[in-house]
Amino acid sequence: MSLTRAKANVARTAHLTAWARALGRLTAGDVANGDYLAERVLRPHQAALIRVPRVCRWLFERGLPGALGYFNARTRYFDDVLLEEARVGLEQLVILGAGFDSRSIRFSDALRTARVFEVDMPEVLALRDERLLPGHQTTSAIAVPIDFEHDDLGEALRRHGYASGSRTLFLWEGVTYYLPVEAVRAVLSFVASQSKPGSSILFDYVTQAFVDGDYSGYGARRLADGWRRLGDVNRCGIDDVVAFALPSGLQVRVNIDAGELERRYLSLWPGPRVRAWGCMRVAHAIRP
Repeated sequence: MSLTRAKANVARTAHLTAWARALGRLTAGDVANGDYLAERVLRPHQAALIRVPRVCRWLFERGLPGALGYFNARTRYFDDVLLEEARVGLEQLVILGAGFDSRSIRFSDALRTARVFEVDMPEVLALRDERLLPGHQTTSAIAVPIDFEHDDLGEALRRHGYASGSRTLFLWEGVTYYLPVEAVRAVLSFVASQSKPGSSILFDYVTQAFVDGDYSGYGARRLADGWRRLGDVNRCGIDDVVAFALPSGLQVRVNIDAGELERRYLSLWPGPRVRAWGCMRVAHAIRP
């Protein structure tokens, strides 16, 4: 499969994650997540299926066990970190791989004094404008089109007004595993060298053990099969995230696994137990 086709397949995951968030809200309300805008970006068949929540949930668990729980728990955790960072004083927010991220709209009050940059492939940003923004044109977020593998992140951001001397939070949700290791390191190095001390990056990643064929984690085998069908899109795994980030100049302060995400965010869901992909982790790395 061509790289262009693989990228297009990865872009489609924006619809899948939005579908999971919309279903989560129908199933568990605000306990699942706070993305009340997710439903407006769904494809027609997705919008129809969430009207039958039990069937839709069964489809998720049969096709991608762990996806529904992981996408919802990850959204809650990223929201919590963003709100805490905004509370203590945030000058810039950079959303890397924005997809259908609605935080610039949902948290407009908390971010009213911060510059917000939404970074993604041009095609995804265009689709985002079409589906998510109508009725919310007051958002002041700045769109930054980029190809993470071939474009210079710093150059693209600075061209749109990014200030390296400002305290910045970078959100990198659902992206690292689709990039070569070198591209992931380059982004971490940029955060460490081109942001104010106290800035940080929150990102999720898949374990190197999973990449090497360990499918013992919940839902891991189905996830691996799905990524192969998309064109072997999984290109990066991380073993020791502390050691991985350190050469870039970042210190990992938090590193949580699927079990912790389940305890924090999924244990309160009504009905049957909801689980998250066992091979996923979320790390919060700080520029000292």
